[in-house]
Amino acid sequence: MQSRAVAEKPLRQRWSTGDVDTRHALQYWVETVCKTFIEIDVDTPSRSHFHGQIERMELGSAMLHTIEADAQSVHRTHSRIAHSRYGGDYILLQLRRGSMQFAQHGREVHVEAGDSVLIDCNVPYRLECPPTRSVAVRFQDHWLRNWIPSPQSVACRALRASETWSNTLCTALGNLDSEAADHLALPASVVAEQLAALLALAAGSQVHAFTPSEKLLNRIRHTIRDRYQEPTLDAGAVAAAIGISKRYLHYLFAQASTTFGNELMQVRLESARRLLSDKRYAGLRVSEVAARCGFQEPSHFARRFRKTFGVVPTEFRSTL
Repeated sequence: MQSRAVAEKPLRQRWSTGDVDTRHALQYWVETVCKTFIEIDVDTPSRSHFHGQIERMELGSAMLHTIEADAQSVHRTHSRIAHSRYGGDYILLQLRRGSMQFAQHGREVHVEAGDSVLIDCNVPYRLECPPTRSVAVRFQDHWLRNWIPSPQSVACRALRASETWSNTLCTALGNLDSEAADHLALPASVVAEQLAALLALAAGSQVHAFTPSEKLLNRIRHTIRDRYQEPTLDAGAVAAAIGISKRYLHYLFAQASTTFGNELMQVRLESARRLLSDKRYAGLRVSEVAARCGFQEPSHFARRFRKTFGVVPTEFRSTL
């Protein structure tokens, strides 16, 4: 009679600040997160009584984490990335409780309970959150690219529980935690593949593989977004910051059927529209809005704003 092999359940591991002296809880949390999840810097208003807990288990080709923690400010820096074991990974994170503000790749997004977001571990990011509970699935870069050619283009984009395929993805994640993973009807590897496929559907058909030229153009656009407030910013300064010639910068924009001037103007005008739409900045004069967005002359700003949005800035503000 042949013996039957019994499949072992994935090993579940747990770490909690409740296991250490309160005085050392924050230090333990930072060290634990860095060793078991991702290398980051953490600050918190609860320094003297911080509480956090992580559970981890394998999910086929992925890794599943359940995380619960007090309010914290999280930063992943270039220094942390340089010494990271997880540099090429991506983390699909869903909030179960609380909210957070997440910034990466020149984008910033607000995430509510039930929503999800993809985190690129190879690029610095900032995360601000009150007390939260979340589930995070870690995918290796080369594995995830079997479903999404350019995962970095999906990072820091809110995947809302209220939106079509994003809803399906968020529902699937909402049913998943370390306890549920013990009783899956399908192999864990299949579940990981299903999550990656749902992520691809939620990302949409516009996601495509980046060529080297596209990657360089994205770096240029990120630099423009970082420096658009400088009134004297020009193509030469951006090209020098990237380490290419000004001629090649113009060539890259021409290949994308646009120009440096158009890109810079679009970023400045969109920023101005956000400020004019935000009631918190109602006390700012239009000339101050123009200056904050890199325009040297208010009259020039008014003309360009009207050409793009159909009304002058003062009329735009008065209609809100």
